[in-house]
Amino acid sequence: MLGILPHTIPSPSLPNPSDAGKHFTKTLRNRYQISHKIYVKHIEFSKNPFDWNTRLRTYVEKNKHEEVLLLYLSMVMDCVPPDEFTFPLVLKACSALDKIREGKQVHTHVVKNGILYSQNVFVQNSLLYMYASCGSLDVAKRVFNKMTHRTLVSWNSMIAGFSKFTGSGFEAILLYVLMLQEGIDPDGFSYTVLFRACASAFAVEESIQIHSHVIKLGLESNVMIQNSLIDMYVKFGLIETALALFNRMTERALVSWNALIAGLIRSGDLDSADTLFNEMRERDVVSWNTMISGYVQSGHANEALTLFRRMQLEGMNPNAISMVSVLSACAVVGSLSLGKWVHLCCERKGLVGSNEIVNAALVNMYVKCGDIESARQIFISMKRKDIVSWDIMIEGYALHGRGKDALELFREMIREGVKPDDITFIGVLNACSHAGLIEEGLMHFRSMGVEFGIEPNLEHFACVVDLLGRAGQLNEAFQVIEGMPIAPDAVVWSALLSACRTHNDALLAASVAKHIMELDPANSSNYVLLSNIYATCSQWEDVYKVREMMKCREIEKEPGCSLIEIRGSVNEFLAGNTSHPQCAEIFQKLKELNGQIKMVGYVPDTDMVLQDMREEEKENALYLHSEKLAVAFGLINTPPGTPIRVVKNLRICRDCHSAIKLIAQIEGREIVVRDRNRFHHFKGGQCSCGNYW
Repeated sequence: MLGILPHTIPSPSLPNPSDAGKHFTKTLRNRYQISHKIYVKHIEFSKNPFDWNTRLRTYVEKNKHEEVLLLYLSMVMDCVPPDEFTFPLVLKACSALDKIREGKQVHTHVVKNGILYSQNVFVQNSLLYMYASCGSLDVAKRVFNKMTHRTLVSWNSMIAGFSKFTGSGFEAILLYVLMLQEGIDPDGFSYTVLFRACASAFAVEESIQIHSHVIKLGLESNVMIQNSLIDMYVKFGLIETALALFNRMTERALVSWNALIAGLIRSGDLDSADTLFNEMRERDVVSWNTMISGYVQSGHANEALTLFRRMQLEGMNPNAISMVSVLSACAVVGSLSLGKWVHLCCERKGLVGSNEIVNAALVNMYVKCGDIESARQIFISMKRKDIVSWDIMIEGYALHGRGKDALELFREMIREGVKPDDITFIGVLNACSHAGLIEEGLMHFRSMGVEFGIEPNLEHFACVVDLLGRAGQLNEAFQVIEGMPIAPDAVVWSALLSACRTHNDALLAASVAKHIMELDPANSSNYVLLSNIYATCSQWEDVYKVREMMKCREIEKEPGCSLIEIRGSVNEFLAGNTSHPQCAEIFQKLKELNGQIKMVGYVPDTDMVLQDMREEEKENALYLHSEKLAVAFGLINTPPGTPIRVVKNLRICRDCHSAIKLIAQIEGREIVVRDRNRFHHFKGGQCSCGNYW
């Protein structure tokens, strides 16, 4: 596998040592004049390599690696001959800075000076380590193969290099086998990097055999090896094995705790991860970040925000990863005020503009919290926009009902030479769907494969079905599903079922529901949709059948829930809930609003009440929908004229949509409601969706 062949290393000729500096990067050349004066002054123009090496070693020990390269440049320009002690120091700096180009240039100096061919193992190992750590594994192999004497350091450098990069794990394992065959005894570092290689290659059987070698050699008590083993078994999903190792450890390093917590979160055991986290005597920023991101990824955004506040109270300084996780949590719960505070923290830390991941997280936060203008401003100010940022902004425009803006941004993206990916087209198709742009949406769907070579996946087909279904073209949507080259999943069928609900097609809905319940029998939303369709058509017997089916299968309807943030605190409302401390004031405000909006034309849409009851009872049921409770709470607790932002877990109903349009007009407010599918900006008696949702 290693291909041990007599390769030679390319050795570009240099006219003389004084010209060698010309081969360094433009940046170093531009800085030469200053660096030369500074460094040469300190060593008083010495021609003795020892003096220069002493200074180089000092910089290496202080991790001033760029200064090492600048000083070496001065040394070359002053015609001071480097020796076997110079090159390892300079190559170490190249490795630390990941500067493979400069490393290759130093290699040419090594070859020119004949040190490589004098078989200096120290220099050869330094070259080997530089190439391996910088990812030039083929060149590293050539250097390795030419060595007549390979030490433990040589083998470790190669194993470490292959373990560092994805897809090369098995080569690292093969190197370990060859190393044993040559009679070289591994040390703790060998096994540390080897277990990393096993994890990246998912080599479970091989890792167990290597673990047995560790036990036979009596190295299992080595803390570095134990940490690597725990991390490896966690990545394999063997949590019980990792826990057993952890419990046997006499000295538990932070990395062990962090690896095990991450593994428990990955396996879905958030409670055990939280217990372990609270048992830690000391925590670093990685510990906090692991738990916060774990909560966010597990759908517990409020708990993530609570933990972030605790992190601050305990004096831990958050880093960029912390900020990204917290911004994601803010996006989930719609906490705009906290998101803005995190934005200010990022600015103080110099992360805004310089960190692409933080920038994308900020854009996403503002999009999901309903402030599309702030998202747009950050997006425009970004010096470098990767595909993720473009995708977030296009999808953001789509969610906020600004389909034409989304499509214009897509065209701008193409003009700037950024190649779209599959996620880009989900945003584009959603933009067309929410704006009712049928022909344009179908055109973009066709262009995916023809112009960009992107094969449509299930999500794209679901978008097309939704595009046609919203427009009432139910038969055409059904034909798309039947003609799909891949088997439709429950999400695709659910898009059609939702369209049947919008257009009250009970006959087609019954047929679609059969497909869905075969594919995803435990999803409550599909049963509810079908029940709602029957109820709207007054087919109460069919409604009872669906509900009885849910009862038999122990499937519970997801309750309507709305969140609203006031002064940094997120308040939750359930439909008909009377437990809020201000419920009396909320109900009184709703009563007043109900009377006011009726005077300007509001008529309760009792078709939205999906139970067989009297009209008066239906009207009272509409009165207590969760989004109305949240809006009333917001009106009571915020100054006149300020926007109100509500996040709902389900799709907003027609009655609430009509009522909130009029409430926004009467109160002179902008009310933003984010439901399961999109944003609704209510202002002046109108909604951004144009009543098309």
